[in-house]
Amino acid sequence: MSILRGTILCNKIVRCQLRTVLDDAKTWFLHAVVYQDKLRVILTEGFVGNENETEDLCIGDHTIKGVRLIDISDESRLFVVRFPEIVAWQVVDESFTSFDEYEQRDDNGVLQSLVRSKYLDYVKSNHGWFEDAIGPAKHYRVWTENEVVDVIACEPPTVEPWVRT
Repeated sequence: MSILRGTILCNKIVRCQLRTVLDDAKTWFLHAVVYQDKLRVILTEGFVGNENETEDLCIGDHTIKGVRLIDISDESRLFVVRFPEIVAWQVVDESFTSFDEYEQRDDNGVLQSLVRSKYLDYVKSNHGWFEDAIGPAKHYRVWTENEVVDVIACEPPTVEPWVRT
């Protein structure tokens, strides 16, 4: 279900868009990560709360008025992002991530492709023999409301509906 569209270099951002059904939703929450020979990242769709139900959000000495809750509901769809041939992966709290000028990436979707990153460099320099065994890899990233999942994989991921059990 993943659709790759052409690659265009544009300064530091690489347009190798992994346009998927995930981009049709407002936001996603990480439901689960399952690793058993393959990596599966299961996502739950998030919705913005009712316009008439707002709260004030206090951060330190600052107050942001009229904030609407973002949450899941019974109508939330679930999707699984499958990575069949992975080398390494990590999950990082989204609050502790920041823009990195070194990265060359597609930054327009929930599922991103990175051509250059420090994480990819780290994996290549410490575990680079994988290129001889299973071939070259790319860095993929899944952005959710609260977590960022970074995956170094030799094949592009697929996105499929996940059935609740």
